[in-house]
Amino acid sequence: MKHLICFFLILITSLGYGLSINQALQKNGTIYCTINLSDVDEDKVPVEINLNGITSNSLIYRLPKVVQGTYAISDFGRFIEKFQAFDIKGNILKVEKIDANSWEIFNAKKLHKITYLVNDTYDLNESENTNIPQFPAGTNIDPENYVLNLHGFIGYFDTLQGYDYNLEITAPDDFKYATGLQLVNSTTNSNPKTNTNQFYAARYFDVTDNPIMYGALDIEEIILDDIKIVLSIYSPNNIYTAKELKNVVLNTLTSQVNYLKDFNTTSRYDIQIYFFDGKTINPESYGALEHHTSTMMVLPESTKKEQLYNDLKYFISHEFFHIITPLSVHSEDIHDFNYNNPTFSKHLWMYEGVTEYFSKLFQIDQSLIGEQQFYDIIFDKIQTSKKYNDSISFSKLSENILDDAYSKNYPNVYQKGALIAACLDILIRKESNSKQSLLSLMKQLAEKYGKDAPFNDDSLFNDIAKMTYPSIGLFLKNHVEGNMPINYQTYFDMVGLTLKAEGLTASESVTFEEHTLRNFWLNQYTDAIAFENVNVIPMDTETILENQRVIVSDGKIVSIEPCDSEAPFQIKNIIDASGKYLIPGLSEMHYHWRDINWPIENDFKLLIANGITTTRNMAEYDGQDHISIREKTNNDEILAPNYYTTGPYLQGNMLKTFDDVVKIVREHKLKGYDFLKIGDGDNIPKEIYLKLLEEAEKNQIAVIGHGQHQLPLEYSLRMKSIEHVEEFIYIFNNGNFKFLNNDETFLKNAAKKIKTSGVYVAPTLIIFNMILQYLDDGKFAKLKASVEGNYLSPAEFEKWLTEKNHYRADFKNNDLGGVDAFTLFNNYYEWMKKFTKILYENDVPLLTGTDTFGMVVPGFSLHKEFEFLQDVGMSPYHILKASTINSARYLNTFSMEGTISEGKNANLVLLKKNPLENIKNTATIEGVMFKGKWLDRSELNKLLKEVENSN
Repeated sequence: MKHLICFFLILITSLGYGLSINQALQKNGTIYCTINLSDVDEDKVPVEINLNGITSNSLIYRLPKVVQGTYAISDFGRFIEKFQAFDIKGNILKVEKIDANSWEIFNAKKLHKITYLVNDTYDLNESENTNIPQFPAGTNIDPENYVLNLHGFIGYFDTLQGYDYNLEITAPDDFKYATGLQLVNSTTNSNPKTNTNQFYAARYFDVTDNPIMYGALDIEEIILDDIKIVLSIYSPNNIYTAKELKNVVLNTLTSQVNYLKDFNTTSRYDIQIYFFDGKTINPESYGALEHHTSTMMVLPESTKKEQLYNDLKYFISHEFFHIITPLSVHSEDIHDFNYNNPTFSKHLWMYEGVTEYFSKLFQIDQSLIGEQQFYDIIFDKIQTSKKYNDSISFSKLSENILDDAYSKNYPNVYQKGALIAACLDILIRKESNSKQSLLSLMKQLAEKYGKDAPFNDDSLFNDIAKMTYPSIGLFLKNHVEGNMPINYQTYFDMVGLTLKAEGLTASESVTFEEHTLRNFWLNQYTDAIAFENVNVIPMDTETILENQRVIVSDGKIVSIEPCDSEAPFQIKNIIDASGKYLIPGLSEMHYHWRDINWPIENDFKLLIANGITTTRNMAEYDGQDHISIREKTNNDEILAPNYYTTGPYLQGNMLKTFDDVVKIVREHKLKGYDFLKIGDGDNIPKEIYLKLLEEAEKNQIAVIGHGQHQLPLEYSLRMKSIEHVEEFIYIFNNGNFKFLNNDETFLKNAAKKIKTSGVYVAPTLIIFNMILQYLDDGKFAKLKASVEGNYLSPAEFEKWLTEKNHYRADFKNNDLGGVDAFTLFNNYYEWMKKFTKILYENDVPLLTGTDTFGMVVPGFSLHKEFEFLQDVGMSPYHILKASTINSARYLNTFSMEGTISEGKNANLVLLKKNPLENIKNTATIEGVMFKGKWLDRSELNKLLKEVENSN
C-alpha cells in the first residue's frame, strides 16, 4: 500500500485545456490520425497523421514533454521510432529531430502525412530506466490490452492550434473499448476481421483528456441521476470483474453527487482500471490519473478484496471532485498549457488541496464516516504535513513545482493543501453565519469563470476576497501566498474542537454558536426538518418574514433564511408551508388539573393540540404531585408542554406566625416548586405578608397569586405577578363588593404604578365570562352541546354541565345584596375588560392564562381568551406577545423561548391563516412542533380523539 499512497500523493489530476500558441486562430482544418492495433509488430503500434493545406515552409510536430497533473518530465517523444514525413505522392520529406519530443518538417507545404511507431511505457523496468512516465499516464501495448493515454500516441503541431482531430482506431473485432471521446462512426472490416472506430476531438486537449482502453475488457454501465458512469476493467487473470466493483463505484459516486447537489457536473464519467499481475508488469508506484470526465487507474491485481474496495473509494473520492476544480475553475496557465515548455499555476492549493478536502468532507457530510473518524483524518494530515517545510509559500511551490527545492514538498499539497481548505471552509462559514461555505464559493467561481473561461493567476485572491470577506483575503495572503504557518487551533476553536498531541477531539465545553457552526460544517443535522416557503412571524417586532426556510435540528432552530437561497446542507424532512404562518409556541399561564381521577396526560394532549408549548400550573391540590409531573415532562416520559408549577395555595390559616412563614418557604424551596402562590387576598396580616416576601427573596423563589385586598395597591405590586384582573376590583373597592371604581384618572394612575413596579398581570377574562354563560339559559344550552364538552371527564361533565353547576345552583335565582347575580357579574366583567384595556394602553406586561376550571377547557380556552383580549382593544401582535415574549421573560427563558430566532428552542405553531390580521386565526393550526418533534394536523387530531375516547 505504501507505493499506492506514494504515487497518489504525486499524481492525481489532468489539468490541461489546450496549447499556448495563437488562441485567436479559428478552426481551419482537420488533423486525421490513424492508430492500427491490428498491425502491431514487436510491441510497436503504427500511427499515421494526415493533413493538407499547410502554407508554411516548415512545421514542428511535438509529443508532450510534460503531461498535466504528473508534475514531472515524461518526454513521450522518447518512445517514437521511424518518424517519417511524406508528400501526397509518397515522397519522403526532410525531417530533423530538434529535441527529445520534437521534429521539424521541412518543405511542409507539400506535407501529406506523417508515420511513426510507438513503443509502450509499461514494459520499462523501473530499476533499469530513469524518468519513466508514471503508470496511469503511461501506455500499454499487449495482445490482450491496450492502454491508450493518447498523449503517448498523438502529438500536435505548434502552429495548427485551430485544427480539430479525427481519430481512427482499428482493432481486432473481438476487442471491447471504453472512452469518453465522441464516437462518430464504426465500421466492420472482413480481411482481417477488425473494427474501425472513428472519434472526434475539437482540439488537442480533448485528445489527451480522453484515454481509451482496448482489449479483453469487462464493462458495466451505471446511470446515476443524469450521469452515465462507464466502468471498464482489465484483469489479466480475471480475478476482478466490473460487476462486483459496480456497487463500490455507485455508492461512492452517489454520495458525491448528493453532496454536490446542483453543481453542474458532467453527462458521462469513465472509470478505467488496469490491473497488473505483478509478473510481466510490476510497477513500484501506481495510482490514478484524473481527466476531466474520466479516471485512469493502475492497481495491483493481487490486492485483497476488502483493501481494493477501500482503495477504489479512496481514489474515486478524490478524482471525481476534480470536476469542481480544475475542470470548472482553473487559471490561464492551465487553460493555455504548453506541453513542451510548461509554466505552472500558483494554485495547487486549490486544484489538489481543495479537491482532497472535499474528498474527505463529503464522507462525513453523507454519513459514510463518523465525526471522530473525520477528526482523525484531519489530525493525520496535520501530523503528516510536519514532514514538509511548513514555511514554504504554496504559491511559489506551485509555480516552481518542477524545481528540486520545491518538488520534494509537492506531497504536502494533499496534506497542508487540504488543511488550508478546511480552515477556509470554517472561516467562510463563521463569517457568513453558515450561509456560505467553501463549496458555495467554488460554485460562485465556476459561475464566474467556468471550464472555457480561465482566471488570471494573480487576481484570484482578490476575486475570492470580494466574493467573501476581507478576512478570507488576509488568510490567503498570509498562509498561501505568504509563508506564515497556520495556527490550526484558531480555526478549530470556531467549531469547538481541541487539538492536542494525541489527537483532534470535540471540546468538552462549547457554545451554541460553536456547536451550530460545527454541525453546519459537518452536516450533522441528519434529523433536520425544514419549513419551506413559510411566512415567519418572529415576534421580536411586528413583522412578517415572507417565504422563508426555517431549519430545525436537535430541538433547536438552526437557520432562518430566504427560501430562494441554497440550503446550507441537505435536508430530507421538508414541510411544505407555502402560504402558511409560523409563530412561536403559545403559553397557558394559569392552568389547573381539574380532576385527579382524570389523567393529566389528557390535559397535556389538549394543550399541545392547541399550540401551547408552555404551561404554568397554579396550585397543587391534595393527592397531586406536580414536582413529579414536571420531572416526567422534562425527561420526555410524557408528552407535555414545558411545565412550571406552584405549591399548594397559601392561605391565611397556614401563615399565623413568622415561624410558619419560614417553614413553608423552606419546604417550597426544598421540594423544588417554581413559585409560591398566595391564594388568599383577605386574611394574611400585613406583617406576615411582608415576612413572606422577605423569606421568599432569601430563598430566591418568586411570590405570585392573588392581591392583598386589605392593603394599599403598592403591597400587591411587590409580587412577581398578579393573577386575574378581577383582583384589582377587590384592591380598589374598599371592602364594598358592589363598588366598582370607574374613575378613569384613578385607574390610569394605578396602571402607571403597576407598569413601574414591573409586576406581570394575567387577566384571565374567560373564567369570568364563563360565569355569565353558566347563568344564561341559552348560552348554557350551547355549552352543553359544544365540542369542548367532549373533553371533560365524566365527573367534570356532571359537575359543570348539569344543573349541579354551582353558579346556577347558588346564583341563578338569587340576588346579591339587592342586585341580581347576572347583572352584578356582568358589571364586574365589563369593568375587568375596561381595566385590561387601560393596563394594555399603559404597557403593563400581560400574560395569557385562562384558569382552567369547568368549561374553560385547557387549550381551547386560550384561543377564546385571545378573542376576548382582541375585543377589549388589544392588537393581535400584542396578544401574541403576551403569550410568547412576555411569558418567556417572566419565566426567565427568553434566551431560548418566546421568539423565532436561530439558536432558540424549536417550539413552534404552523397556522393556516395570518394571526396578525385576526387573532382568531391562531386556532387555524396546521401543526405543532414541540422540542423539535413535528405533529401535523392528523397527529393533533389523533391526540384529541384519544382524550375524547378516554371518557
